[in-house]
Amino acid sequence: MDYKLEYMERLFAKISKKKTESYVISRIWHQLDDDRVKFVVQQYVRIDKDKYALADLYLPQLNIFIEVNEPFHENNVERDNLRNEKTMDITHSELHTIVCGTGDKNDKDKIHWKPLDEIHRRITEVVSLIKQRISELGENFKPWDDVSTLSVEYHRNKGYLKVEDNECLRTTADIAAVFGTKTKPRGSGAGIGENTIVWWPTEGHRIWHNELKGMFIYEYPEAEDKRKAHLDQWKESKQTRVTFLRSEDDLGFCFYRFVGVFRLNRDKSIQENKCVWERVSDTYQLNV
Repeated sequence: MDYKLEYMERLFAKISKKKTESYVISRIWHQLDDDRVKFVVQQYVRIDKDKYALADLYLPQLNIFIEVNEPFHENNVERDNLRNEKTMDITHSELHTIVCGTGDKNDKDKIHWKPLDEIHRRITEVVSLIKQRISELGENFKPWDDVSTLSVEYHRNKGYLKVEDNECLRTTADIAAVFGTKTKPRGSGAGIGENTIVWWPTEGHRIWHNELKGMFIYEYPEAEDKRKAHLDQWKESKQTRVTFLRSEDDLGFCFYRFVGVFRLNRDKSIQENKCVWERVSDTYQLNV
């Protein structure tokens, strides 16, 4: 199946129970009729240390947020306005709102839905703004092209890996091919040089705990009685690990994302009785 088709199928499946939101976003997608523009729904935005917001629709290439307001939004106008202001301040983004109704969801007599033609008119306005933004960017507009950036050829032609590029590969075989090596059955990595491996740990593994925390990856067996033996095996290691972390995105796609080059932090590992790998570089130059 075409990647973009599968992506959009999963996107609309994710918001299918939010009927009004799904209708509006679907109409935007079809009116825009431009598959160069990537849609992201329920985009996570950290507002404060312990607070976050979920934007209804985000267009990452244009840095545009779109909120779909149903009647129940009236219950939280001040909170929503404050959240939106903070989101724009933090992300330096544009925000466009499509109001579909007003009133109190707890009082049916006070709920008033906008006429459909009025909602459609507002959607058309927003779509026009999106097209205008694309036009203004001109050659600086970068089309949604995740398909090519997921390919082995793309990474080999690029010649380097960089954490801030936030680029991924789909399979361990693809990762190995980028480095000119091959995977081994049930292996979590492959040798690519003297005392250097490419490593692809999995978050949420049922046997091994692999977790990225800032500059560190914590790796240890879930079974506590096996952790000391695992640490003893690695605590003197000088191995370098070029690391891709396997994780699942909000739509259920699995990716291996480059997260940096790591070496064991011996002191921290002994202190915590688990292998703690520290990032020593956010860039890796490929030998291609």
